[in-house]
Formats: sequence, C-alpha cells, structure tokens
Amino acid sequence: MRSLTLLTLLLWVPAFAQPSLPTFSFVLAEPGAVVRPLKREVTVLQRSNERIPYVGTSGSWLKPQLEHVLESAPLLKDTGDRWRVYSPLNGRANSHVVVLSGVDTMIIDLPEHEQTLIDRAWSRTPRNTPEVIRFRKGRHAIEALIAGPWADAAAKTLADRLIAEDAASYQQQLAEQEAFYRNRPPPAPARAPYTPPPPMTAEDFEAYQAQQPPLKDAQVDRVSADSVSVRITGRVMLDGDCASGMPVFGIEMLTDTGWVERIPFSMIQVDCGMAWADWDDHLVVIPLRWWVGAHQPEGKKELASGRYRLFFVGGNGKRLWTAPFAVQ
Repeated sequence: MRSLTLLTLLLWVPAFAQPSLPTFSFVLAEPGAVVRPLKREVTVLQRSNERIPYVGTSGSWLKPQLEHVLESAPLLKDTGDRWRVYSPLNGRANSHVVVLSGVDTMIIDLPEHEQTLIDRAWSRTPRNTPEVIRFRKGRHAIEALIAGPWADAAAKTLADRLIAEDAASYQQQLAEQEAFYRNRPPPAPARAPYTPPPPMTAEDFEAYQAQQPPLKDAQVDRVSADSVSVRITGRVMLDGDCASGMPVFGIEMLTDTGWVERIPFSMIQVDCGMAWADWDDHLVVIPLRWWVGAHQPEGKKELASGRYRLFFVGGNGKRLWTAPFAVQ
C-alpha cells in the first residue's frame, strides 16, 4: 500500500503541477462569431530588440533587431480541431508578431513586460492557457485583440478543455495503474528466515577433508646443488599467499635415529591467495639452502650435507613423501 500511494502521488504531480515559469501564448482563430481554428497556412514571426542594461546605472541599450520564427505546437492532445499554440519570447523591446498568409499580413504589437498578459491567463486557471486572436489584416495592439466578451469566452472555453483533458488523462492513469496491480500475480509467500548451519566440529572437518581428492604423486625430477625440482600430481595444499603458487611442504633429514624434520612443519596458510591446486605433473623448484636459512634461527641456518626428503599435503590432509635425495 505504501508503494501504491507513492506511485499515485508521482502520477498526480505531473498532471496538476504548476509550471515553474508561466508564459504568454496565443492561438489564431477564423474571423467571425464562431470560435474555430484558423484554416489557412500561415508563417508567424517575432521581431524584437534585446534590451541590455548598463552596469551600475538605470539606463540600457538595445541590440539590433532580431527576427525569430515562432514554431507552433498542438494545443490539445485531440488534434481534430487543429488548434496550434504560439509562445513568443518575452522581455523583449519593440516586440511584435507578424502573421503572414499569402498577400495578407497581420501585425500584433506586444508589451515589453508581459506580466499583465500572464496574470490575465492565470485568472482563468492557474496554468498556461492561450489567448484567442481572430486573424485580421493590419496592425493591432495585443490588448485590443484580446479584449471583449468574445475573446474572453473563447479563451475560457479552451482553458476548460485543457483542464478537462488533464482530468481525463489523470483518470486514465489511475485506471491503468489499477489494472496493472489488479492483473499482477499474488505476492510470493514470505521466505523462511535463514538459519545458519551449526559450526563445524573437528569430526565434521575430518569427515569433509577425507572426501577431498588426495595428492597422488610427488617425484624428485632432479637435484642441482641445493635446489630440488619436484613433479607433483593431484590436489596439493598451497601456502595461500597473494598470487603465489608455492605448495606447503616439509623438509626431513635422515639421522642416526631416523627421519627428523629439518624445519618444524605447520598447517598454516595465508588467506590472500588460493588454498589448494589441482596439478598434473606440475614442476616445482625448491631452493633448500635458502629456505632453511630463511626459516631457521641463528646458528641453525646451515644446510648440512646428507640425505633429505620432502613431503607435501594433499586435499585429504594426508602427507605424501618424495624419494630420498642427497645434498652435498
């Protein structure tokens, strides 16, 4: 209902809102007692001077005379009567309208300040309504052409038609709006409130991880000095760094007591990049001496000669070791 009320107000405002700047306008009628639009073809011109005030004084000067063709527009939406409305430029000095029709010419003198003409139109209804001028040859003042019972009655008749047209348009908009809402399907039932799933337990996480693809193979391709090239196939855990494709791995060294971690391994990832990757015989080069030096405290940075192996973590969380290799 709130949306319907808002839409109704939006439709109502354009139909009855007062124009921001009222103007003077007129239509041309046939001579005689019957009120009907002029049938003959005409050219309507406005000749005037623009008045420019002097800065800081009460005087002014006139620019050269300009001639402006007045374009007409349909007065009513129902154009069967062919009423055409003209709107002269206002605030001009020596302003007059020239109506040319064949060899006949009609000149209409306009005042420099048209507020009296605007007030006359607005006394009929608070909107722009045109004066009705019967075409006649010669030169005439606008005040003489629109004075008298005939001109008053003709202008009032057209004003009433404009008001009735606005009211009919408003009623049509209301009917269309009513039909639009009447023919719409009923609103969908309200969705059930979202219930977040319960937090994942350690057992849930282990079950989820067990269903993920494993790491299938991690083979040492070659050892060059202290760098090891490994070919990896399957889903492997990455370090998660931004734009990084480095897998998380551990380094183990063979000692008298067996394999021990050279660097303590931790299942920790950065949350900037990808967490996992699915590789097929993907080659990764690992510089062991730099890696040990960068991740060990002082006094333990040297990579001693011996036998080493690497391990990686698959999507299922299980480790997969490479074959042992020697570092001199």
